[in-house]
Amino acid sequence: MTHIDSLSRRIVLLAASAALALSACSGGDAGSATASGAGGEFTVADDYIQGNADAPVTLVEYASVSCGACAYWHQNVYPKVKAQYVDTGKVKYVFRPFPAGEPQMAQAGHKLALCLDRSKFYKNIKLQFDRQSQIMEMGRRPNGLRQAYISLAKASGLSEDQFISCMSDAEVSDRYEAFIELGADQGVTGTPTVFINGERVKSDFDSIQAALAPILGEPIPEKADPEKADAE
Repeated sequence: MTHIDSLSRRIVLLAASAALALSACSGGDAGSATASGAGGEFTVADDYIQGNADAPVTLVEYASVSCGACAYWHQNVYPKVKAQYVDTGKVKYVFRPFPAGEPQMAQAGHKLALCLDRSKFYKNIKLQFDRQSQIMEMGRRPNGLRQAYISLAKASGLSEDQFISCMSDAEVSDRYEAFIELGADQGVTGTPTVFINGERVKSDFDSIQAALAPILGEPIPEKADPEKADAE
């Protein structure tokens, strides 16, 4: 199978699974800022879009909820990207799950987020990053990881039984695997990995700004001079 055939297969699977995704565990609502990504040049049918779906630029991040660097990015870099580009309608942001860090934690967390109503996806992802160290600590105790994720599920509106059902849901597993294979087809080997309009860029804020500026017709921001800053 060629690379193009593999990529096409992933997109078809994501498109098919998106049609069933709304019924997974809790139902769904596609009419929000986290609506399906179908129709975008750099999005696929099952994407979760944050911001203006018609924005001229698409920033896709492959990330893992069990990745420490991803937690840092979401707590320190993404708020600036969101304020300057997403909230202003210039850029639409897409989070795609990709396993890194502790595999059991990554799988449980990503599948939990995929089971939720689409409107709750990003709130849950943020909650997982905010609680990441706490979840890891609980994972060191007997049965602790399970309890941590049941707590996360309940905080997002799922019962314990719904969470257990979610973990064994074949459709959710297919969607998760489709995102992983899509990332692998794009050359993703670690997280966070960022693409802007299909082109891979470094994930730090300065690099993102520099990549966005020419696309948006804006001047490239000058980097602060560390020596000058120290002198001041």
